[in-house]
Amino acid sequence: MGTVSKLTGVLATSISKVSGVVITSFAKIAGQLVSLFTNTNAVAKSITVTDAQSIRLHDTNAMGVEWDQSDDFSISFWVKPGWNSTHSSSTYLFFMNDIGGGVHDNTIRMWYKRSNNRLNVDWRSSSTAKTSQFWLFHSQAAAYVDSYNAAGLGASYWSSANRGNVGDDDYTMITITKGTGTSSAFTNLDLYWNGTTCGNGFYSSGNNTGTPSMGNNDRQIALGSSTYGTYNLSGNAAETKFDGLTMWDKRLTAADVAELYNSGTPIDATTHSASSDLKGYWEFEANGNATVGGEAFVISGNSNIEVR
Repeated sequence: MGTVSKLTGVLATSISKVSGVVITSFAKIAGQLVSLFTNTNAVAKSITVTDAQSIRLHDTNAMGVEWDQSDDFSISFWVKPGWNSTHSSSTYLFFMNDIGGGVHDNTIRMWYKRSNNRLNVDWRSSSTAKTSQFWLFHSQAAAYVDSYNAAGLGASYWSSANRGNVGDDDYTMITITKGTGTSSAFTNLDLYWNGTTCGNGFYSSGNNTGTPSMGNNDRQIALGSSTYGTYNLSGNAAETKFDGLTMWDKRLTAADVAELYNSGTPIDATTHSASSDLKGYWEFEANGNATVGGEAFVISGNSNIEVR
């Protein structure tokens, strides 16, 4: 059922799953059993567009994610796709830009396009100052073999029917880590599927148009859609679920990502060895409140907290 370990004189019992519910850890301290962390719920993104169906926040307290093109940072979350094999468009997984801004206003975004099985990342300050990268999952050609092996999707595309390599409850942990360089060259940007690197992206030096010049403005963030206009590109068929969003003020190492992945069982990110660099953390257990960072996500309409 679990493992028992002795840590500096304190008996800690780790129980990973009870009756289908993830319960990460209990500790016995001074003879009392205390629950340290549970992970039973996630936030589900409605496939209906508009801000009335969104998962979004406005950061006005400068929590430390007002990154520019020269900052190192990492973004990680667990996701369970709801889109099916007929989906031919794109689904934004993560989107951040200036409050009230458009697609080019200090934007950092990640989206999956099912029609070509690519996960895309870019950041930009205008249409002529941007850099982008993508990873493709269904080909074993030299440029893609690492992402093919990491995802485990085989020749089929990522969908609710083919989730590939997953952790608990069929969730995948997706992580991007960026260095201090301004481009999306593979030396400056990594994508991890669960705890495994997806290797070099398609563009060895990034796909660059000019150089982004991003300001340190307050940002808005959305999961499962863009943050502007009609909060579009939300998938199809069924809701996509998100859990355990973390944002870090450093480029996480491969060991850091493996620790966060924890062999497929989500951990309390505040206990991570790099937690001093954790700027935002949302567990989505009962609401959109932040465990770290202060700002809460507004979860609207048919988007809601559900059992994982």
